[in-house]
Amino acid sequence: MCGVLGWLGEGVNKHLSNFESALNFLSHRGPDDEGIWEDTNILLGHRRLSIIDLSQAGHQPMIDNQSGSIIIFNGEIYNYLELAEELKKLGYKFKGNSDTEVLLYSLVEWGPKVISKLNGMWAFAFWSPKNNQLILSRDRFGVKPLYFHQSKNNFAFASEPKALLNIFPKLRSINENVLLDFLKNNSLYTENKSFYNNINVFPQAHYGIYEPNNRKFNLIRYWDYPNSTNKNISEEEAIDEFSVLLKDSVRLRLRSDVSVGVTLSGGLDSTGILAATNSKKKNPINCYTSVYQENSFDEYKWAEIASKNVECKLTPVISKQTGWLDALKKITWHLDAPNYSPAVFPIWNIMKYSRSENVPVLLDGQGADESLGGYAQYSILNLLESLSFKNNEIRNLKFLLKNLRGVISTFGLIQSLSFAVKETSPKIHSWYRRKVGFQSLLLDEFCDPPHSKNNEVKSYSVRDRLINDHSSYILPGLLHYGDALSMSHGIEVRNPFLDYRLVEWIFKLPNNILFNNNETKSILRQFLRNNKQIDISHRADKKGYPTPVGKWLASDEIEQLLLSEENSMLQWCDKKKIKKLIHLNRRGVKTAESNLYKLLSSQLWIKECIKN
Repeated sequence: MCGVLGWLGEGVNKHLSNFESALNFLSHRGPDDEGIWEDTNILLGHRRLSIIDLSQAGHQPMIDNQSGSIIIFNGEIYNYLELAEELKKLGYKFKGNSDTEVLLYSLVEWGPKVISKLNGMWAFAFWSPKNNQLILSRDRFGVKPLYFHQSKNNFAFASEPKALLNIFPKLRSINENVLLDFLKNNSLYTENKSFYNNINVFPQAHYGIYEPNNRKFNLIRYWDYPNSTNKNISEEEAIDEFSVLLKDSVRLRLRSDVSVGVTLSGGLDSTGILAATNSKKKNPINCYTSVYQENSFDEYKWAEIASKNVECKLTPVISKQTGWLDALKKITWHLDAPNYSPAVFPIWNIMKYSRSENVPVLLDGQGADESLGGYAQYSILNLLESLSFKNNEIRNLKFLLKNLRGVISTFGLIQSLSFAVKETSPKIHSWYRRKVGFQSLLLDEFCDPPHSKNNEVKSYSVRDRLINDHSSYILPGLLHYGDALSMSHGIEVRNPFLDYRLVEWIFKLPNNILFNNNETKSILRQFLRNNKQIDISHRADKKGYPTPVGKWLASDEIEQLLLSEENSMLQWCDKKKIKKLIHLNRRGVKTAESNLYKLLSSQLWIKECIKN
């Protein structure tokens, strides 16, 4: 887990000091080591967080002396030991024990086709002097970030936009279309564009080849979701196969030369990972959960139940309102973007505390909801999809009532009804966006008209919606949060639910297995029951890391900040509407809370990242 930076173009070597300065903006990603390699018209830089092979044998940029090839790499290749054995049989000799060296030799030996064999998370750059070309790649799901800028005379890439902004200050301008899409629709990296003009997001599941001689950059997709469904699998077979795949995913992600912990919310996903670690059989693993001074907002009791079942150490990390705004400013700088989730604050605190305890690797449950169907909309879609296959009206009614009870018990009546309306009545949903959503704050010229295509709700099958959310609409933004917040403290987060073998297998499951017995995440719940996490398996409420942000936003300091004439958001938002929203938040209206938070985070991003 590290930070990478590269710059190709005529005369770039004259700007080495500028490049070094830009690399220092990534120092939080790699506090343990740094290095720069240069050749005519090319600079490659690296900041290292040492996780596997802590010696200088893992130093980057790493060079293969025989071919002259160079690599800079951010991430982990979890199956590096197996790949190393293949390379040894071909005559390769290793100087150290790092996965970077394995990746370097793999690319030398097999070229880009080896990427499909990698199990891990990565963003790397591989320079081949023999072919005079640069190969860039990003993992299948975009766990590790990579941004790039291409102009007539320059091609540059980095782990974070701030490094590119240091090299090219003129890029420090707002991509208004991206910002407005975020404000209206919560879209966060749904397309391959950053919040800055002319800084692009390198797409996940791709590799790219840049040829400096002709300045061509070609992108090639190397992986995609399966296009078939295994309709013949039984419930028993599914539970057994899921258990094998999840446990093996966790086993690979426990490979480390430093301490490994778990972020434990007490929900299904993080508890599933904890159960798969077989913690009782080894040294107890460190677990961290978020708590507040306002006890009603945390889930400590559930995390305590989960941790006691495997006899692991649980550390509650307190998130206080004191200093919250100052922390949010720092978080925004690290995100290089506004955000819509106040959960970034407790996650930030957990990462900070984990680093203070010298536990620089944490396993996390990200990615399970978008594959196993953990959100309300999936249950509603499954319900509607199932009804369409039933002709008898009485059977339909019984089926509807039976399954609706299951949905409501998990997500509550109000949330279930709101998603049902969204899926069945696009006009009402469009009205809601304009009257209650963030669009209600925008000046008229920035609002979508009532019949705009932007207000249309597309009709999806459950599987299509899962793939869409996993690949584009939801997961990329959450992974961005996880990477930026963890790396801001020099922490590596690993996601067992994003092992590509597990993902491919899950996306072949039929709906009756995913939503068996009226339960969301039916397979995961059964896995928990089989591993003595009975209480957690029956959890019907879904919270994650809830935050008392509504109360915190109702402070004079924040309200003055939002209403200040210096608030850059007033070029898009109506000040009178903001005042009204503030009053609604003080009355405890939930939609007001989320809109105010998004307004605040956007204002802070402009102040911390655009104007500074």
